[in-house]
Amino acid sequence: MTGSVLVLLVYLGCASGGKDVETQLEGGRFRIEDERGFERELGPAEIAYQSAMQFLASGNYEGAIQQLQQATSIKSTYLEAWSQLGKIQTKVKNFETGIQAFERALELSPGDEALIASIGYNYLYLEDWDKAEEYYGKLIENDTLNYEGNVHLGFIYQKRGDIDNAIKFYKLALATKSSDATTMGTLASLYDKKGEERKKIEYLKMAIEAAPDVYKFKTQLGNVYMNKKDYESAIPIYEGLVIKFPDMAAYHQNLGLALSQTDRKAEAPAELEKAIELKEDEPLIYVYLSQFYNDLGQQQKSIDTVKRGLNFAAGSGQEPPLYYQWGVALSKLKKFDEAIAKFEKVIGYNNPQWTGYARKQIDRQVKLKKRAEAIKQKEQYE
Repeated sequence: MTGSVLVLLVYLGCASGGKDVETQLEGGRFRIEDERGFERELGPAEIAYQSAMQFLASGNYEGAIQQLQQATSIKSTYLEAWSQLGKIQTKVKNFETGIQAFERALELSPGDEALIASIGYNYLYLEDWDKAEEYYGKLIENDTLNYEGNVHLGFIYQKRGDIDNAIKFYKLALATKSSDATTMGTLASLYDKKGEERKKIEYLKMAIEAAPDVYKFKTQLGNVYMNKKDYESAIPIYEGLVIKFPDMAAYHQNLGLALSQTDRKAEAPAELEKAIELKEDEPLIYVYLSQFYNDLGQQQKSIDTVKRGLNFAAGSGQEPPLYYQWGVALSKLKKFDEAIAKFEKVIGYNNPQWTGYARKQIDRQVKLKKRAEAIKQKEQYE
């Protein structure tokens, strides 16, 4: 008895799951009884196919491929074997071989949309956009709203950098599958590339409605609002995100930044302190927090925050703004000489963004110091 026959006997004996399925050897061939009580004979090609299915079930792809190749060599018109061979070759990333198997299956079953889509899929992995377009194009020849055809044609044109055609086909895909949040998100990114912010927001909102638990769409929409300084719209987005993901420092940071630009400014420090608690080695958060404490008139808290931030700022490029906020705090405390020393520290970093601000602040501190001295002298004479 051959190895494949032994495998099949085991397979057919165990796969019934207690159902009335019998197997018997009869003249070198097999006969099985299905659940309806009908008997049929298995030929060598079918035996090889059933062996392949057992190998596949156990994750032995190499064994499955060998048995399917045997099945198709015995019976060249074995559609199921060719189709299954294409699937497994694709599974193991033998895309060219998979295409050959699917094409043979397609010859036996012309117009089979699943086979056409499978061939197109393999060409996508090979990055042969022209051949992929050819096969996905077949899917929309008789059905212009075929989802598989349109969504993959959108992807092909996106890969080619043809944004307008990509948008056209993705929209056609949505016309068939209106709940496809992934395609909505893709359309949002394409409109972003076109500079059409309104359309980007529209599709992100659609994606959020279609998939409310997919946080990346809310994150993207929050970022859009932050970039356009629409803080009032950004706040509810990030409030929802910090509830769902309380351990994500970036969400607390953005919520704090958004709050700081509204009449809810006093709530900002708590969110930024939470962000620092979660990610204490991010110096930029300390920059924002020290600035907000200065804005709120809490200068000592600002200075303490700067000192904490400087522990993590080396080489980050955030030293200049931290020392700048330290200088601002000292200035508000009327410690003008100490403030000048901090602004000189800023200049020492030769940061083009902050050097100019620091020089202006030094000039301002000199004037403030003279003014304070003049007031003090006047008070003494009075």
